[in-house]
Amino acid sequence: MQEKIPQQLALLYAKYVDDKEFDKMGAIMVDDVKMGSHGFGSNTLEEFKEQLKFLDTFSATMHLIGNQLGEWDGDNYSGETYCVASHIYEKDGVPHKMEMGIRYTDSISAVGDTYKYTERYLNVVWEQDLPLTMG
Repeated sequence: MQEKIPQQLALLYAKYVDDKEFDKMGAIMVDDVKMGSHGFGSNTLEEFKEQLKFLDTFSATMHLIGNQLGEWDGDNYSGETYCVASHIYEKDGVPHKMEMGIRYTDSISAVGDTYKYTERYLNVVWEQDLPLTMG
């Protein structure tokens, strides 16, 4: 069952972000989790949760999880998770969608009787920002 852990953590991460339930991140991340990307970084879960508040500027987000590939070494996993992240907001009275193609570099380790992210780095491969056509 160990092989399903990276997918489960990625799905929970996406759900917590999209539902803006940042306080639940402790269930999937260690307290000293290392997070980073171009322009931001954090060395603790509390710092990261504080940085996530920028998502409040969007009326909605949706993170779709795609490819995952990695390897286990005992109770430690290193791998990559693909994601397409959509962010909905309004600009000059017009709905917009800012979308990013993301490749996360993930490190997961056993913590007691569960597994959690110890590191997660976000690499934005592409970004697109366009007016959104509604129904």
